[in-house]
Amino acid sequence: MKKHKKKVRKIVDEKPKKRQIEALPGTFMLTGMFGFVITAIYTHSGRIPLDYGVAFCIVFLIMLLASLRSIMPSGKI
Repeated sequence: MKKHKKKVRKIVDEKPKKRQIEALPGTFMLTGMFGFVITAIYTHSGRIPLDYGVAFCIVFLIMLLASLRSIMPSGKI
């Protein structure tokens, strides 16, 4: 018995589609902004330890950047 191999047809001219990113809610951006500012103030004043402050600032900054990325047109960034 012979095994038949299926030939795969590749389409060269077709361009991949750009992914659409849905906009995150405005509260997500507000949480990122306020969280970053409050954490930076609390860290600078010594109310929370430096390592926790830096970690929370990074998390809130990532949230803020993700929300900004979701409202930008896909070709701009």
